[in-house]
Amino acid sequence: MKPIYAAIDIGASSIKLKIIEYVNAKITVLEDISKDIVLGEDVYEFGFIQHQTVKEILKILSDFNKVLESYGVEKYRAVGTSAMREANNSKMVVEMLKIKTGIDLEIIEDSIEKFLTYKSMRDYMPNYRDVRKSALVVEINSGSCDVSIYHRNHLAKNDEIKLGTKNLKSIMYELEERSVVYPKVLLELLETRTSHMWQNIQIKKIKHFICLGGEAKLYKKLLFKNKSTISKKEFKAIYYNLIDDHRALRFDMEARGFNWYEFVVSVLIYNMFFDLTSAESLLIPDISLRDGIIANFIEKDYNLNRYSAFNQDILTQALNISKRYKSSEAHLKSVEVYALTLFEALRKHFEFGERDELLLRLSAILHEIGKYTRMKDYLITSYDKISNLSILGVTQEEIRIVAHVCRLISSSEHKDLDFELEGISETNYSTVFKLSSIMSIADALDKGKQQKIKIDRVKITDDYMSIYIKYKQDITLEELCFQFTLSNFINTFGIIPELKEK
Repeated sequence: MKPIYAAIDIGASSIKLKIIEYVNAKITVLEDISKDIVLGEDVYEFGFIQHQTVKEILKILSDFNKVLESYGVEKYRAVGTSAMREANNSKMVVEMLKIKTGIDLEIIEDSIEKFLTYKSMRDYMPNYRDVRKSALVVEINSGSCDVSIYHRNHLAKNDEIKLGTKNLKSIMYELEERSVVYPKVLLELLETRTSHMWQNIQIKKIKHFICLGGEAKLYKKLLFKNKSTISKKEFKAIYYNLIDDHRALRFDMEARGFNWYEFVVSVLIYNMFFDLTSAESLLIPDISLRDGIIANFIEKDYNLNRYSAFNQDILTQALNISKRYKSSEAHLKSVEVYALTLFEALRKHFEFGERDELLLRLSAILHEIGKYTRMKDYLITSYDKISNLSILGVTQEEIRIVAHVCRLISSSEHKDLDFELEGISETNYSTVFKLSSIMSIADALDKGKQQKIKIDRVKITDDYMSIYIKYKQDITLEELCFQFTLSNFINTFGIIPELKEK
């Protein structure tokens, strides 16, 4: 197989193709093509993708398919983002694209889109380690604005707010009719929508400010001579022109081919967040969703550890959530270790999905967040809270799987398997039952929250899963709770768990 990978991104205003070759741990770009479309305009004005736009997409993808074939690309991924997510007829369009071009288009969620984009920092930002220590990342797209904080090499916070370039244009039309100084009025609106975030950003005294999104790259090219690093003075000159003399600036921007309204939205949002940091410059890096997709291919095929810091961000987000709900870190870590030990033994004999280990770890970290607000039936409360979470890098169905896994933990009482799993496709039912059975035993082994037990090894035979343990304190409580877990585990895996003293 050739070490050639490709990614296609269907966005609101363009369709992009990137093809790279990976040889000797080096990425060489073979093709980087972008074609303009009006997909976003269709969706935000009419709610669906119009016939003429579908024809344009078909033509572009057919051309891209020929390029893929010319390079002999065997591994590629085509994704649709915000505009495709919002379009009422997106499923029909996806089916049509498959039939007429042979390209499988996957409409990905915002959390996955952002996670993959950030992951590409590893390959295209030489100073990514320094950036991860203290950075504010603001990405503006057609439907929303994504704000992330990197602090001490971890993704500390991620928020999505409905402040996209397309959905704010209609508001700007109204403001322009009512006020000559409409950019200032829009700024007031933006401030009211984001002020709840300001304190958390300001107290961290953030050193790096990063702007992402298609519009940012356009400004970089046409306004800042394609420089990746733009001084505060340079950026502020644009901002003050917009606020103080926007008519002259508008004439100039429209002459350059900018959409004025989208330009105003972007500059105001970037400036607002820029002012919350201690950064002296603004960074617009050459990273993209396509780069993140390709990074995933490389990571999987070459079993690389180069993206570990970004993968760990998923768990860090969950851990920060559990801290906010005052969960016991020692207990969570103990349950996670027990669960992973059982999982490693079971995966040699039973089928698991490639994301199941991650979902199990998330379950271990989040299973007690309901206790903070309600001790009685806290697992039900945990289920409700987890179901409403958004974690960068995790789909909404995966979040619901984790919620159900936590709800079905049976370490305090016997629970029958629940075949009414709301929001879960039937293909994932077995995942919920397997992971909840493992979590039940893991939680039972630290029921006293004193980390009394150490698992020495796990042996699996045709009939039994023998867990060999060491302990120095009384484990009567843990043994009792272990009994509650047996029925569901046996019904799920067809073997009997037993504790054996080492």
